Amino acid sequence: MKRISALLFSLSLLVWLAALLFLGAGQVRAASLSAAVATVPASCLSATPPEQQVVLGQPAKILISVYCYQPTLFTEVLVAWGDGSLWSYPLCADACRVPPITLVATHVYSQIGTYAPLVCLQGAGLSAGSPVATCVSLKVTVLPPTPVPLD
Repeated sequence: MKRISALLFSLSLLVWLAALLFLGAGQVRAASLSAAVATVPASCLSATPPEQQVVLGQPAKILISVYCYQPTLFTEVLVAWGDGSLWSYPLCADACRVPPITLVATHVYSQIGTYAPLVCLQGAGLSAGSPVATCVSLKVTVLPPTPVPLD
């Protein structure tokens, strides 16, 4: 029964993230590189850099920090990269990790454009009064490769 509940919970989250992607978290306008950190008000999740530029074929990299969470089987960090790709990291796979937790997520985009990855700390019982998911939105601009002059 617990496996069915876990499966239904994960399925509902995927539907929720898909709705976000189709309702405007997909491509956005170009953004410049910045070293600031985007932090949610609850201070349990941060992701950096909030804006970055990468060349097509090179990985975009997000440094994710989780400062607090209620350890449950269903608590995880999800990254919806803005191009339909989803990265998931369960915080309590074999054993619950003790905060602060640092994760590095990387992704190689297949098309030039600007994307809005969404990093979410989600799960049952994040904390009393907090929403089911705490999210940070970022921007990644994928640039065309620079042509190499022929000698």
